[in-house]
Amino acid sequence: MSNIPELDHLKLSLDDIKLATNNFADDNLIGHGGFGRVYKGQLPVSTRSSEPAGTINVAIKRLDGKHGQGEHEFLMEIFMLASYKHDNLVTLIGFTDEGGEKIIVYKHEARGSLDKYLANKDLTWSQRLQICLGAARGLVYLHSGAGLGHRVLHRDIKSSNILLDVNWEAKISDFGLSKIGPTNQAHTFLVTKACGTIGYVDPQYVKTGTLSKESDVYSFGVVLFEVLCGRFAFVGEYEDERRFLVGLVKHHEGSKTLDKIILPNLQEQMKPDSLDAFLRIALQCLNEQKKYRPTMRSIVQELEIALQLQTNITSTRLWGSFAGGEPWSIRLESHQKLRKIFIDHQSFIYSIAFATQDINNDLEIIGIQGTFGVVPTVPFGNIPLISSLCFLTNKKTHGPFGMEEGTRFSESWNVGSLRGFYGRAGSYLDSFGCLLKAMP
Repeated sequence: MSNIPELDHLKLSLDDIKLATNNFADDNLIGHGGFGRVYKGQLPVSTRSSEPAGTINVAIKRLDGKHGQGEHEFLMEIFMLASYKHDNLVTLIGFTDEGGEKIIVYKHEARGSLDKYLANKDLTWSQRLQICLGAARGLVYLHSGAGLGHRVLHRDIKSSNILLDVNWEAKISDFGLSKIGPTNQAHTFLVTKACGTIGYVDPQYVKTGTLSKESDVYSFGVVLFEVLCGRFAFVGEYEDERRFLVGLVKHHEGSKTLDKIILPNLQEQMKPDSLDAFLRIALQCLNEQKKYRPTMRSIVQELEIALQLQTNITSTRLWGSFAGGEPWSIRLESHQKLRKIFIDHQSFIYSIAFATQDINNDLEIIGIQGTFGVVPTVPFGNIPLISSLCFLTNKKTHGPFGMEEGTRFSESWNVGSLRGFYGRAGSYLDSFGCLLKAMP
């Protein structure tokens, strides 16, 4: 690969990678893909990083040209992940292009890829909806928020390219086949040789060679039905069109028997309205005609509705920064209540932690007040942070904690309505919101 100064900060030593994988030992092998083999390992955190000293768990993807991907895919993957950052995209650590090796290193996501969990009976319907939502949000970013005047078309959306972190948050991966197209028109079309994975590829893309964002939508629709049915895109047990999951779905949709192919244990959990909302948007994704497929933004909205109908939980406005730190949440089960809230603060909130209990008591949080604003001493620029919090209960008011400076916010609710909190946090508490039981 020719020298590209903009990527120099991402270059890693081949010796360090060999050391991290014990020279690519089979014991560290965690997967295979169109790129080659994937290994796990640990690398020291770079002194140029803002992270504290130590090591980071990584996934190391080693190019094997025999698998059909080469220099172009290698460069595309690096450029994409170096250029685009989002909570629901995999994180690039660096790469190596020396000693005849082409290697890409990512942050290791603890739970691996979604395809390993499709038939897992312990993965609940609510968790599956959350995973689908995360992946959909990642695609919204690629299609409409990745860059000024252009969008990214992934071209290989499938369950094995959706990774899961320790909290089951989805991360889209594998950008080697991606294309960049303009956003200054209603529909983006690129004429290109059809690529992707059988069972997921938009049939219109295969037929015409015309790629559009709706092609990603079709592939995502296949993933939605994989999650619902606990089956892979290629079913294989039939000799007709049903050998692919899309054909099986359309066969049962026509005969009004979709319930027969839904994972049985999920049917026991699902609220009918939640399933209806999910099916409504998932079926639209598979429409033969591109113009009738939804946008990814519409898909996110419908999946949020499906999740709210399943959990009876809705979220308040998020106060503070929409971009700082990493997302966090605490969600209370119906039998749980908050026992203690721990807050570390000075003139703004450093951290917040929660302890719950399963026993009944008559103390309830019924409201929250606080402030947020730009803290001048923060080295990251003009990022608004939560500067104070105050919790109102049916017994007394606790707080305020922190310095009451900036924009004020407040929210109140009925006794028994609180279902948790959510927000974003890095070195500080960047933002804060409430999860409440939805009103009937």
